[in-house]
This record gives sequence, C-alpha cells and structure tokens, in this order.
Amino acid sequence: MRVGVIGAGANGSNHTRGLTKIEDVEVVGITDPVAEKANILAAEVGAKAYMDHNVMLHEAEPDAVWVSSPGWLHAQHTIDCAQAGAHIMCEKPMALSLEDCDHMIDAAKTNNVKLMIGQSTRYSRAYAELKHILDSSRCGDLVYAWSIRTNYHRTDPDKLWRLDGEKSGGVVLEWEVHEIDFVCSLGGRVSQVYAQIAYSREEAPTFMDHFSAVLTFENRGYASLEASQSRTLGMTSRGFVGTKGTAIPEGRDAVRLRTVDMERAEIIKVTPDQASARGLPKITEDADFIRAIREDDKSPIPGEDGRANVEIGLAIMESGKTGQVVKLPLSI
Repeated sequence: MRVGVIGAGANGSNHTRGLTKIEDVEVVGITDPVAEKANILAAEVGAKAYMDHNVMLHEAEPDAVWVSSPGWLHAQHTIDCAQAGAHIMCEKPMALSLEDCDHMIDAAKTNNVKLMIGQSTRYSRAYAELKHILDSSRCGDLVYAWSIRTNYHRTDPDKLWRLDGEKSGGVVLEWEVHEIDFVCSLGGRVSQVYAQIAYSREEAPTFMDHFSAVLTFENRGYASLEASQSRTLGMTSRGFVGTKGTAIPEGRDAVRLRTVDMERAEIIKVTPDQASARGLPKITEDADFIRAIREDDKSPIPGEDGRANVEIGLAIMESGKTGQVVKLPLSI
C-alpha cells in the first residue's frame, strides 16, 4: 500500500515512522510547506518531499494519506485527498466547525474512501481497561467520569498558530478533544453542556487556555472536565465512579479498582504497549486503519465520532461565552 503524509511535525513524523514498520506499506510522499522539514523526514524514510499536497496527490498517487497538518487545514486537506481517491487518517481535532466536519464526511462517502479520526486515547491500554470494567458492571452504573489535564504550554516559534484560537480552537479543541472522547467512551452521548472559560495569556488574547465543564449524558451520569494550558503547576487525573465502585488508571499499564465490597483496592495489570516503548506511539492506530482498508472494514474511528467530539467542544465554548447551559445537538 502506498501512503502519503501531510505535515512533517511531531505527529506527522510519529505516524510516518510507524507506517514504515507495517508490512507492505510504502511511504511515497511527505508534504510540508516548510521545505526543510519535508526534506528531512522524507530522506529518513526514503520518500519524496513536497511542499504542495495536491502535487503529491497527483504525482505519488497514494492509496491513503495521513493528514497531520494544523486543525484549521484539516477540512481542505481531507476533501482534496478524498477527491483524489485516497483513504484518509485525519489527526484530531477533526475540524474547527461542524460545517467542515460535514463536508469531510460527505467527501469521503461521495468518493468511496474511508475516513478515520486520530482520537488516540482509544488505543490506550489503561483507558480500554476502564471501559471494560464499566461495561462489565463490576462498578455498577456510571455516576460520573472525569478528566483533569493541566499544565503550561510553551510554544515553539514555528507553532505559534497553536496559541491562535481562530486557528487551533484553543485548549478545548487542540488538546482537550482527547479528553472529551475519553469521557464519552464511558458515558455515551451528551445531552447538555455547562462551562466556565478563561483567557489568561497576555501574549495570546484569542487563546482560550482554561475551562471547566460539566457534560450530562443522555442515558445516565455526567462528566467533569478540568483543563488548562497555562497552569504552571500541572496535574493529570482520569477515571470514573460507579454506583458500586471506582476505577482510575495507574500509569499506562495498570488500573486501580475498588468496589464497595472490597477491603482494599485491586491493581489490574494490562498488557504494556510495546510499540510506544519502541518509540512508535502511533503505530497501533495506524495499523488498525491499514487493516480496515485492506479488509474493507468500517473505519475504526469514523468521521461521525470526530464530529461528535467537535460538537461538544463547540458547546463548551458557547456555554463559556454565554454563561448558559447548551443543549445538544447544536443548530448549524
């Protein structure tokens, strides 16, 4: 299978190196508007470097393309790839508007190609075990799930777009779309959102860098999200509480579980992610998409899932700006 990569930054490089380790996959083109970055990564994997993705699509004719460009470019890059007949693995966030998400989904369907969104937390062994525990009913019914993810983001000079809310979607879409996906993997569809937001970076006045949100699930329970990219003393915590117990990750390879009838907590070990240990953090999800293409199976994380996460993110921003509870679905 011939594949191309749009974007030679950290994510694009990680995808590229993983793809070269998958049997019968050849990376034929690397695109980046910064020629030096494209040239360096292309030389590393024996591919051709391009500055224009449309030229790559025409000349290299990839069967599939990994879109690892900044979020505001995802829609156009995905649509161009679909119209060229290439399957698309698009990094998160899927896009910055629901209209763009819909255009991407329509383009994939119209051109009969598969579209996968890079919500990589689904491939975390510890998070998958949390979902398994909840689904097994060991902890009863879901009461609430949570994610706390706070730190301080120092931006490289060539990535200042990340501090531009119009281009990145701020902390909600550029970073926390992963955490939205995580809590929704436990609770399901969201019916309403309430949030508080803050802008605290003097050098980036359009960058929403803090938010707290409560998501209400349609079936049962709720989730709380606490996020910051400007907290100089950071912390991270995730997990869920059920009517009969609680489970939280212990690093990447274990989950701590305690139910109401246990005297002490149980540590559940999960199979370590050997690919990440080998410096290939994207290979598991990439191999899953390659498999889906070869077997003509459904996309592991379809565009509709990516759209749902963007919709919740937009609801968080709307609620934060208006001070009102926002009900889903949003009106386009």
